[in-house]
Amino acid sequence: MKHYYPDRHCLSTLRIMITALSVIILAAAKYFIPIDKIVFITTLVVVFIASFEMFVHLPMYFTSISYSATDTEIMKSSGVFFKVHQSVRYSSIQYTTIVSSPFSQYTGFNFIIFFVYGGQLRLLFLKQSDAKEIIKLSGGISVKGGDYVP
Repeated sequence: MKHYYPDRHCLSTLRIMITALSVIILAAAKYFIPIDKIVFITTLVVVFIASFEMFVHLPMYFTSISYSATDTEIMKSSGVFFKVHQSVRYSSIQYTTIVSSPFSQYTGFNFIIFFVYGGQLRLLFLKQSDAKEIIKLSGGISVKGGDYVP
């Protein structure tokens, strides 16, 4: 049994994206809302939500994600407040979707979605090498001599 965990680069990338989105929201509030007290309250709320997400929820979520693969199935365990455990046999996979962002080896945005009878299993935030290995185990996609190339 082989165990996989999310790429830590993704946590940093998500923190940068949340910070940029917060700055955009605060700039828009300052520009469009003429009342300073409302802008101040909006700033406090946005900073609190962004800080909670970046420093509490996301780290807890990333530590809770784990994937385990055997010769016949893959299992996912995740969840901060509610634990979710899923497993899929490779033989029940109908088709596979791979989502990979530009510079995914640096950002960690590699996703595999296994579509099975009546549902799907999403493997999120994988390292590029782990995604290739899982695809080989599942026998899902064969490109360039059997190697998945993003």
